[in-house]
Amino acid sequence: MANKYSIRERSTTRKPIKKRRPFYWLGLLVLLAIAFVVFKYPPAGLLKYWRIKSVERLAKEEEKYYYGLPGEPVNWPTGQVLRGVDVSRYQTHVKWPEVKRNQISFVFIKATEGFYGRDRLFPKHWNRTGQAGLIRGAYHFYRANQPAWLQALNFITMVEMVPGDLPPVLDVEQIGYATDEELRERISTWLHWVEWRYSVKPIIYTNYNFYKDYLEGFFEEYPFWIAHYKVDKLKLSDYSRKQVKFWQHTDRGAVPGIEGRVDCNVFYGNKTALEQLCLE
Repeated sequence: MANKYSIRERSTTRKPIKKRRPFYWLGLLVLLAIAFVVFKYPPAGLLKYWRIKSVERLAKEEEKYYYGLPGEPVNWPTGQVLRGVDVSRYQTHVKWPEVKRNQISFVFIKATEGFYGRDRLFPKHWNRTGQAGLIRGAYHFYRANQPAWLQALNFITMVEMVPGDLPPVLDVEQIGYATDEELRERISTWLHWVEWRYSVKPIIYTNYNFYKDYLEGFFEEYPFWIAHYKVDKLKLSDYSRKQVKFWQHTDRGAVPGIEGRVDCNVFYGNKTALEQLCLE
């Protein structure tokens, strides 16, 4: 009796099989459409996950093939210029007092990248350059397909500046999916946020070709820092030297106190002019 009752009870409580509803295929098509849009135009939140492996791979390649190599002798530009370097997490071993003793007056340090990236060695470099008495500045690497205001927020929540520091720098070398006008509008967004925070006009860093293609004739009120290698002199036709403050003339320099290669720069002017550019 107990077995029969249990079997009968289970048979009466069994749920009927549901039939698929008519909109099943419509829902599937909608999901596929959403997946395509996300793949084609990924939200900023997903970029971090998708880029982790590629960033790690590129970093290993750079350390192996570039930053691990010894630096090359530097042909410093002559004239009334001050010498400087810029560093990031790739310059792991730096003796900043020795760097200063070798006629280096200023240093730019990578702080942030995109809307979430933060250089792990920034706090160390930032503190030790200050202790060594070097004039220091911080820069942000701009990611073209990420919201500019979030990138500005990433920078201003990472970097604390004091009087005597160089203005913040926007490193822009990508256009991404944007038009020329959209690129400049997004650059303006970052600049305005950061200028509001530090009460100083940021410096725009870019390479010579990118400047000629997208930035020439724009942002005239901002200082520029131009990268241009393997040339004897930086030439910008119809452009005022007063706005071009820095020239990055090599990315393979050897500077005593820095292990491996390092970017080398000059500032057009004397120490007084450099200090006048700094935060008050």
